[in-house]
Amino acid sequence: MKDYTTDNIINIVLAGHASTGKTTLSEAIMYNGGFIHKMGSIDAGTTLSDYREYEINNQHSISLSLMNLEWLDKKFNILDTPGYLDFHGEVKSAMAVADFAALVVSATEGIDVGTELCWDYADKEFNIPKLFIINMTDKEQSDYDSVLSTLQSRYGRTVFPFTLPVNQGPGFNQIADVLRKEVFTFKTDGSGDYTEAVAEGDWSQKLEEMHNELIELIAESDESLLEIFFDKGELSEEELRSGLHQALKSGGLIPVFCVSGETNTGVKRMMDILARYAPCAGDFEKVEGTHPDSGDEVLHGPSINDPLAARVFKTISEEHIGEMSFFRVYSGKVNAGDDLRNTTRNNSEKMRQVYFMNGKNRKDASQLIAGDIGAALKLKNTHTGDTLA
Repeated sequence: MKDYTTDNIINIVLAGHASTGKTTLSEAIMYNGGFIHKMGSIDAGTTLSDYREYEINNQHSISLSLMNLEWLDKKFNILDTPGYLDFHGEVKSAMAVADFAALVVSATEGIDVGTELCWDYADKEFNIPKLFIINMTDKEQSDYDSVLSTLQSRYGRTVFPFTLPVNQGPGFNQIADVLRKEVFTFKTDGSGDYTEAVAEGDWSQKLEEMHNELIELIAESDESLLEIFFDKGELSEEELRSGLHQALKSGGLIPVFCVSGETNTGVKRMMDILARYAPCAGDFEKVEGTHPDSGDEVLHGPSINDPLAARVFKTISEEHIGEMSFFRVYSGKVNAGDDLRNTTRNNSEKMRQVYFMNGKNRKDASQLIAGDIGAALKLKNTHTGDTLA
């Protein structure tokens, strides 16, 4: 993996009610990114994120898993989380370090209590941007329009579809793309590859109208863009791109995507849009903190040039390995071998080995920069929730 700047790192938490296909969707994402050469199966116990024996035996996620991939010159850190309410502490741990929440909803079941809880965590507790992924659009009883209508009724008109199914249900392989005003046809071999064509007939008019609605929503999220929109009646391509990124970052626009993780339909197009427009690790403002020695108020931001601030958000114990601490670097950088200070407990810590993680697979990382997420092995004096500087 090449080196990435903070502005090119995107931290995504997949969250939602149980049995909405989050883990299968993460398999499709990792397959598209080239990390795995065949999508694993929950039934067979071969998925990348549900690798623990108790998850394989129970056929559902119990603990959060960290994965990473490269897509369109961006690094995605994917945090796959459990859906069952008993394990929502894992969801909160992941949301605490994510740049935005991708809330996965079943196209057959719609909103459930897990959806509402995950929305509240993201919206009220952690104040991070959100999007919805309507998954399982290939199932017999899928009803995208009904699920979308419920989402908009519950969460407002800023919940807006970026992709819609052309032929939902068994055989689903086409989506209508509002940004491009085109129809994307996906191969049925599971590769996720697609071709694009100009929308025709009713879809042409529908996408034109929805595209104009989308531009208006983007303009409404920024006063300067709104003035341009009122003056000219449209936005330039550059204004649209920058405005879309800002609207997603501010929460002024909440995208909705339709996909089937199981058949890998619609997933690559969603990944394309996220890589170009989603909030990234470098987007967020500096935060104020207290210097542990002087007591002075200091500002830390998402820059490798600022002093180090990293937070451990999960600790696990793996057989034959020992304790592994997952952490996000908020500012500065961490190098393997660094002597750090645990400011929570006022003691020292040696960062011996640092890793990038893909499920249970570790890859040595010489350095983690501001915005990135990784893991460290056998920290002696540091626990979940602690800050390192």
